[in-house]
Amino acid sequence: MAEQVLTVTTAYAREQMARARAEGGTLTKVVKMAFGSGGTDAEGKPLPLDGTEQSLKAELLQKDITNYEFIAPAAIRYVCSLAETELAGKTINELALIDSAGKLTAIRTMTNKIKDSDMEFIFEIDDIY
Repeated sequence: MAEQVLTVTTAYAREQMARARAEGGTLTKVVKMAFGSGGTDAEGKPLPLDGTEQSLKAELLQKDITNYEFIAPAAIRYVCSLAETELAGKTINELALIDSAGKLTAIRTMTNKIKDSDMEFIFEIDDIY
C-alpha cells in the first residue's frame, strides 16, 4: 500500500461544490479543525481514506481555525495551533476540517505525533481543489 501524503476532500464537500456550480447555491465555510488518535493501524501506518468519512475514528478535540492562506489559485492552507497544555501527552494521527454545518470537508491520517506538554504544536492542512 502506498503511503498517504495528501488530504482527502470528502464526498460531502465535493457534492456541495458540484451543487453550487450547477444550482448556484452557497458553500459552507471551514471553521474548525478536529484532532484524533485513531488514524493508524497497529504498526503505526496511516489508515487509508476514501472520502466518505464524516467523523474521525477517535476524536480528541475540535478547535477554531487559527489562520488560512491561499497557497495557489485552487489551494488553501488551513492552520490550527495547540497550546502547550492542549492534548499534552496524547498521540495525534488524524485531522479533519469541519464546516459551519458541523460536517467534515477534508480528512487526513498521518504517522503518530505525540504532543509534548511544553511545546505549542501547529498543524496545517492543504485543501486542494
